[in-house]
Order: sequence, then C-alpha cells, then structure tokens
Amino acid sequence: MKILCAAVVLTLLLVAGLDAQRAATAVDPRLAQITLPAGSGADWRQWDSFFTNIVKKLASDLPESQRAQLQDLFLDSRYQLVQTLSVSPSDPVPSLFLDTWNRLSPILNQSMSALSPQVVGQYKGFITAMDSAASLTSLGQRFGLVQVTPDMLRGASKLLGTGDADPLAYVLDVDDSLRAFLGFTGAPSAPHVSPAIEEGALRPLGPGGARSASAALRSWFIAPAFAADDEFDRLNLWVPQAPEVNDYLSEVRKLLTQASTAALGKYKLAPQYQPLFRQVVFSAAWQESCWRQFVRKGEKLTPLASATGDVGMMQVNRQTWRGLYDLKGLSGDIEYNSNAGSEILLYYLSRYAIPKKEDKQPGGQLARATYSAYNGGPRALGRYRNPSTAPAWKKVDEAFWTKFRSVSSGKEMGVKSCYGS
Repeated sequence: MKILCAAVVLTLLLVAGLDAQRAATAVDPRLAQITLPAGSGADWRQWDSFFTNIVKKLASDLPESQRAQLQDLFLDSRYQLVQTLSVSPSDPVPSLFLDTWNRLSPILNQSMSALSPQVVGQYKGFITAMDSAASLTSLGQRFGLVQVTPDMLRGASKLLGTGDADPLAYVLDVDDSLRAFLGFTGAPSAPHVSPAIEEGALRPLGPGGARSASAALRSWFIAPAFAADDEFDRLNLWVPQAPEVNDYLSEVRKLLTQASTAALGKYKLAPQYQPLFRQVVFSAAWQESCWRQFVRKGEKLTPLASATGDVGMMQVNRQTWRGLYDLKGLSGDIEYNSNAGSEILLYYLSRYAIPKKEDKQPGGQLARATYSAYNGGPRALGRYRNPSTAPAWKKVDEAFWTKFRSVSSGKEMGVKSCYGS
C-alpha cells in the first residue's frame, strides 16, 4: 500500500511538473529546467545567495512604493533563515522558498504597471517560472520527492538578468549595494582585529601571566600617553577579573556612548528621541552580552558567540547581516561590533518603531518595539505586546524591558550584577 501511494504521488508530481513545464515553455523555452527541477537540492547558503542577488536586482527596477516592502521581506527572510536552521534538522530550502515567494509574488505583480516594457517581459517570465516551481514544490514538499535545485535557482536568476556572476556564490565581503538598498549610509569603518585575537590567545604582557596582562591593560586605559582613538582597541584584549570589573564597565560605557553618538551622526533622528536611543543601546548591550565581547577559556580569548551565529557585545548575527558588515570585525573588534549594533538599533527605531507609531499602540513602547525588531526582524516589531507571542519570546522581551527601565532611571551600571558583585 505504501509503495502504491508513493507511486501515485510521484505520478501526480510528474504530471504537475509536465503541465507546469508546458505552460512555462510556451512563454520561454529556457523555463523547462526551472519548472521540472532534477538533481540534488540547493543548500541554505545557495538559497540565501540566490535571494540576496534577486533582491538587489529587483531593487534597481522596482518603484519606490515597493522598495520598503522588499526591504522588509529581505530582512525577514534572513531572520527566518537563522530561526529555521536552529530548529529544523531537515532541508529548510523548500519551506523558505515557498514562504518567500508567497510574499514576493504580490510585490512583483503590484509593480508591473510601473515597469518598462522590456523589464515587464523579463518579470513575466520570472514570475511564471517561480509560480510553476512553487506549485510543484508545494505539492511534493510533504513527500520529500521534489527539491529546489541549484539549476532551478540559477535558471530563475538568469531569467531576471542578475548578471554573469554565479548567483549562488556565498560571498562574505561587505556589499555596498546591499547596504545602500537597505538605507545604510556609506561603508562601515574598518575593524581593528588584534593578531592576538586571531591567534585565539591573550597576548602575554609580563612575567605574571594573565593576571599581570590584565593589570597592564587596565593601566593602559588611564595612561595619558595613549590617544583616544587607541583606547578602545585595548578592550579587545581585556576579559576582566573581579577587581577590574568597575574599570572595565566604565570603559565599555564610554565605548557605547561613542557608538550611539557615531550612529546619530550618520542618520537623522529627531532630538526628542535621541536620549531614548542611547538608553536602548545601553540596554540592548546589557541584554545581549552583559557588555562583553570576549570570554576567557583557559588562556584562550574567544569571541562571545551563540549557537545561531550571534557574535560579540551586541550579538549581531553573522547570517542575518552577511554582506552588511565585516564578519571578522563583528567577532574580533568590540568597537566595530558596538558600532554595527548601534546602527542596526537606530535603523529599527527610526525606520520602523517611530514611523509605525508603536508608542501610540495599546501597550506600545518605542524602546521595546525597537528591541523586538532587532531580535526578531521587521515582523517582530509588535511582538512584545502581542498576547499570542510564544512564552520564550515574551521572556526575552520582558528581560529587555527590565534592563531598559533600569537604564532609563540612570542605573545602567546595574550591568555589574552579571559579574557576580
């Protein structure tokens, strides 16, 4: 019986694939390989690269009215990818493909009337192919008989005209065009990663070993011979011991103040919101890491990292923000990490929480909305006030709110409680 059912399902899939193939080929013969995929499935890196390149191409063609929707979709897709990888041991690509296409298809159809005839032709072929592939994938997903293949993704990219470069190449470099698409100004400052960090070890600074090294680092902070531009580099080699916690947190406070000031210098924010933004930066850094970039494992210096790829003091996710920030800098430079996290927080505050009037919603609060989006993407903006939010996320949002209330009352140094004193 099981064999018979499988045979029936396979027959249905083949018939559906052939029907999709005929319909698509009537528009463009090149669509055949896309609508009836064969071979091994694409992995999640190939999917993410494909969609990133598709988004960059669409951003150059779509009218301004659809760009904001495309930005939301792109960021949500990155957060969804990380979440899916953390909970699903099976192939995540088919579900990611279907969820993303269900949101992207209406955006493209709404844009057609504003596009040039030449671009409309490209888009029609792309939409037809993707619709057919989505139908086939949806039918076969539950039986594991149909996969989203690299050939299918490359074929779709070619139809849309994304360029000659391999659209599935997983590139780690900072992409200026991707930053511009999302509205981030200019390239981020270059990180300063110490060779000692890249070697994974604390650099010995004296015969007393790690304790002497830490004491020497503390003296560097207060020595007038070091320029202000250099002082935060020393935090990259400092994992404080108990007697040093006050000095360490004082320096990190200066760093976070500088990071929030730098973000405000790049992006406009009405003066009445600026104090709140600074408080959000302090609170998020407390929530994410207790103001730590590194932890000590024996004599090894290790960047603070989560199982899902969040790194450093602001726990900026490597997969979510690939192409937007230097990944080595996020791990190895506390100043670079704090600047990136501050920029992202300001992005969610100024482009989402304030324009969407989160403070006017029942139970709404700008700081909480900003952090929920920072933690969960644009779709999570109102998560903190949604009664149906999962208990695990409610706990996260409540923990941030507790810290924010402490910071907003002038007690940001309460972060010291993380250090057991």
